[in-house]
Amino acid sequence: MKLSTSLILSGLSLVSASPLKRVVTNTTSTITPPVGKWFDRFVVIVLENTNKDVTFGNPYFLNLTNMGMTLGNYHGTAHPSQPNYITMVSNTLSAGVYDDADHNSTEMSIIDLFEPAGITWKAYMEGYTPLADGGCNPITEDKSTLYVRKHNPFMSFDNIRNNTARCQNIVNAEENFAKDVALGAKAPMYMFYSPNLDNDAHNTDIPFAVNNTQYLIDTMLLNEEFMRNTLILLTFDENNIYINDNFGLPNLIYTVALGNDTIKCYDCVDQQYYDHFSQVVTLERNWNLSTIPQPDGSGEGMDMWWRPFGQLRAADDNICAYAPCSEYYDGKSPAPSDGNWEDQDY
Repeated sequence: MKLSTSLILSGLSLVSASPLKRVVTNTTSTITPPVGKWFDRFVVIVLENTNKDVTFGNPYFLNLTNMGMTLGNYHGTAHPSQPNYITMVSNTLSAGVYDDADHNSTEMSIIDLFEPAGITWKAYMEGYTPLADGGCNPITEDKSTLYVRKHNPFMSFDNIRNNTARCQNIVNAEENFAKDVALGAKAPMYMFYSPNLDNDAHNTDIPFAVNNTQYLIDTMLLNEEFMRNTLILLTFDENNIYINDNFGLPNLIYTVALGNDTIKCYDCVDQQYYDHFSQVVTLERNWNLSTIPQPDGSGEGMDMWWRPFGQLRAADDNICAYAPCSEYYDGKSPAPSDGNWEDQDY
């Protein structure tokens, strides 16, 4: 496996120019969304509670790294589960959520940046059943379907949970995910996927989680139109190492990025430090959004100074996330991705 170490420049980021615009036909919004700096669609799939070495010990997950870019120094943000999910969509330390109990937060999330910009989104929850009127179902757990609210971060935000229009973007995954991927270019621009407690390895193990994970990944990779300018992030909420006196750190987890035209290399490792906050920052920088505002009107969250993923492909291949690629450790940009998925070993 080739090693591609990102340049570490604390607090340094490029200010992108106003992005180009495109028209999206799968939304009733009249807002024309921006074209992304690195990608036009972001999909994140979140699995559960597994140490990195255990995941790499599974042949399927190991082989996925052959066709993608491993984020070798990616960390969960906390223990237990729920704060990790919250920090994937918020810019404060878990929005005041530090355990797995039901929480109702008045803070804002990445959705509050998406909608004014015309960025379409949908959250896919296995085993989830919306209310009959289309509203959000705040149920803590459905034992018959293995859905749990603590793995659905959107439900913790008052301005999502109490908004029927937004609730209609939180859907049953089994009924909607494959159907939406089949829309190709018209699929949502942000897709968050949470498997049930068996399929995410929470109640089972990594070998059990393989079948469902491979189905999801294959469904996307085999749709060429959907994959155009799409970045997939397969990650875990946390590892299985609990150290109570320091909020669960260290929390190193398996994370791989896939997308033939959105990552700079395949079968490679980016060793820059990242965690779940990096998802939020990457989304903000990609679509030239502001930082997430706080209830007091300030924007002083983690996304004010955190860094985005650093090895994503821009329109100009000589521009990386922080500096010209010529300034990377090997004096040149990483090898371009192979355009033929079929010759990858997975």
